Amino acid sequence: MLRLLRVGVLILLFLAFLDPRWPMPGRVVYLLDFSPSARESVFASADRLPRDGIYVAFAERAVRIPSPTARRLDLGEGTDLKAAFQEAEALKPTRVVLVSDGLFEPIPAPFPLDAVYVPPKPHVAVELVPPPYPLYGETVGVGVVLEAPLPTEARLRVEGPGGVLERSLRVEGRKSLTYTFSLTEEAEVRAVAEGPWGRSEARVRFAPVDRPKALVLGDPALARYLEAQGFRVEEGPFRLPLEADLVAVGLGVLDLPEGAPEALRGYLRRGGGLLFTATPKGLFFGGWDRSLPEDLPLKPLGRKGAALVLVLDVSGSMEGEKLSLAVAGALELVRSAAPEDYLGVVLFSSSQRVLFPPRPMTEQGKREAESLLLSVRAGGGTVLGPAFREAVRLLQGVPVERKGILVLSDGLISDPQDPILALAGASGLEVSAVALGPDADRAFLKALAERGGGRYYQAATAGELPRLFLKEGQEVFQGEGLEGRFPVKARPHPLAQGFSPPPLSVLLPARAEPWAEVVLESEGRAVLALGERGEGRVAALATDLSRSWRGWEGAAPFLGGLARYLMGSQKALALYTYPEKNQVRAVVLGRLENPLFLSGGREVPLVPTGPARYEVVAGEPGVLLDGKRRIPLTLPLPGEWTPRDGKLVLKALAEASQGRLLALEDLGRPGSSPLPLRPYLLALALVLFLLERLLEARSFARKA
Repeated sequence: MLRLLRVGVLILLFLAFLDPRWPMPGRVVYLLDFSPSARESVFASADRLPRDGIYVAFAERAVRIPSPTARRLDLGEGTDLKAAFQEAEALKPTRVVLVSDGLFEPIPAPFPLDAVYVPPKPHVAVELVPPPYPLYGETVGVGVVLEAPLPTEARLRVEGPGGVLERSLRVEGRKSLTYTFSLTEEAEVRAVAEGPWGRSEARVRFAPVDRPKALVLGDPALARYLEAQGFRVEEGPFRLPLEADLVAVGLGVLDLPEGAPEALRGYLRRGGGLLFTATPKGLFFGGWDRSLPEDLPLKPLGRKGAALVLVLDVSGSMEGEKLSLAVAGALELVRSAAPEDYLGVVLFSSSQRVLFPPRPMTEQGKREAESLLLSVRAGGGTVLGPAFREAVRLLQGVPVERKGILVLSDGLISDPQDPILALAGASGLEVSAVALGPDADRAFLKALAERGGGRYYQAATAGELPRLFLKEGQEVFQGEGLEGRFPVKARPHPLAQGFSPPPLSVLLPARAEPWAEVVLESEGRAVLALGERGEGRVAALATDLSRSWRGWEGAAPFLGGLARYLMGSQKALALYTYPEKNQVRAVVLGRLENPLFLSGGREVPLVPTGPARYEVVAGEPGVLLDGKRRIPLTLPLPGEWTPRDGKLVLKALAEASQGRLLALEDLGRPGSSPLPLRPYLLALALVLFLLERLLEARSFARKA
C-alpha cells in the first residue's frame, strides 16, 4: 500500500511538471474598428463573425454593441486603441480578438490578443497647416498635407487670397504642397480633394499676429514704403533703449546723439536688424563707414582720399581736462580716416613740434598715431605762426587733391596774426579753426577760417571737442556720389527672386565686405549688401530712395521683404517639423527668452540645441509661449489616414501579447478557456504524501 502511494505521488508531481490544461468554454470579446478608414471593411465582414461572442465597437470612443452586424457611426473620426482595450478589460475576457486595418500607433495589450486584418478604405485625407507666426505684409505659406493609406488618384483644389491652385495627382503615402500669398488681413484658405473614393476638405483661418515696428531715422521715402507694407513706422527721435524690430538709418553719425554708434552696434550684436540708406546725410556721407567699420557691409569704392593736419595748442592753459579731450578728439580723427587718407599733427606752445607728419591711416599708421597722441603733454606759451607754416609745408608733398588744416586753441595768439592770415589765404588749403572756451582768441580764429575757406567751430567746453573733430573729419574725408542712370542687376538670392529693379538715379560707388552677400549690383559696384554680425543682421543700400525707384511698383514689396529679413533674427520665427513615430519634433529658430510649449494642459520647456535653436517633441497641437507672445503651433501629426502597413502592425501587436494574426475563417472555431491542472495535481500529490506518511507512522507504532 505504501509503495502504491509513493508511486502515485511521483506520477502526480510529474504530471504537474508538464502543466496540463483542460479545455473549457471561454469568454471571447471582439473589438471591431469602426474608425473611418476601417469601418466599411468591418461592416462587410460582419456576417462572417461568430454570433457567440461579446462585441465592442471603437473609434475615438468605445461602446458595447449587441451583435457584429450593428452599426455605429457616432464614435468619432479617429482611432483610440487605449479606450478599446479599457472597455474590453472591464468585461474580464478569456480571449480578445481585434478586427482592424491597423492604421494606428500600437500600444501594448493588457491581455492575450489575436488580430484579424481588414484592408483600409481607399481615401485621401487633406490637412492645412497655417504658418506659425504670420506677420502683416509677409508672404506666408500654408502647408497642404495629403495622406492616403493606399495609392490613390485625387483632384486637389485650394482657394484663398493667393487665387486658385488646382492639381491632379497620385497620392502614395504622404504628399505636401505649399500655398503662398501676401498676408494683409485675416485670411481663409480652403482645400478640397476629390476622387472615386469620395471627397475630403479642410479649412483654416488666421490673421497677422503682429505688425512689426520700424524706427526710421532721416529717410521719409523708406518710411512710406514700409508703412505700405504694414509696418508700424516711427520716424525718430533716437531714444535708448532701442525698442524696435528694425532700425533704418538715413542720418549721419553727428546728426544723432552722442553714443549712437555704440548703441547701434550693441543693438545689432544682440539680434536687432539694421538698414543704412544713402540719403544726402546717410551711409558714407554720414560717416558710418568710419564709425562702424566692422559692421557696415559696404565700403566706398574708388575714394581718392584727403589730407588733414591738426595744429594743436598744447600751451600751459590746456593742461588737464582740455588737453585730454583734445587728444580724444584727435583720436576720433584717426579712427574716422580711411587707409587712403593722410593725417598729421603739429603741436604748438612757445615753440612748434611735429608730433608726426601726414601719413596714410592704414592699420599700422593708426596704431602709431594713437600711441604718439597719448604721449602729448602741455606747457609753455601760445605761439601759432611757426606751427602753422610747418603744417602748410608738410602738406605740399602729400599726393592727394583735397588738403586741409584744423587749428585748435584756447587762448590769445601771442605772435603777429596778419602773416598767419595771409598765409592761410594764399596756401590753397582748406583752413578750419576751433575756439575752445571763453578765453580763446575767437575773432582771430574765425577770421582764419574765413580767410582759409574752411569752417569755424566754437566749443564752450572741452567735452564738445571729440564730436567737433569728428565733424571736421567728415567734411574733409567725405565720400562722393554719382548721378545719372545706373542699371541694376539682381544676384541669385531669395530676397530678389521675382523682382527686376529699374535703373538708379543716384549711386554711391561701393564694394561689399568679404563677410557680406551682394543682393543687387550695378556694373560691378555693389548696390545692396547684407550680412550677419553677432546675432543680428545688417544691410546697406547705396542709393537715395527719394530719387531712385520712385515709380517702381515693386519698391515697397522688395523693401518690405528686406526689412522682414533683417529683423528675422530678432522678431520672426522659423518652424520646422519632423515626424517621429506618432509624434512630431518641432524645431524653432529665432531669439526666444524662456520658451514653453503648452499642450494638453501641460507646459513643456523647449530644449536649446544650438544658437537661437530650440526643440520640443509634441504629441498634439499646442501653443508656444515666449514672454508675452503666444504662437499657435499646428503640427502635421499622424492622422486617421496616415500610411502604414496595417497588417504588420497587427501582427506585431498580437505576437507581443502571445497572440496570433488570424484570418476571418479562423474565427468560426469556438473559443475556449483552458483550465490549468497543475494546482490540482500538486494538491492531490500533497494529500497522498501525507496519507503515506500517516500510514508509515502507524506501521512503526505497531512494530514498536
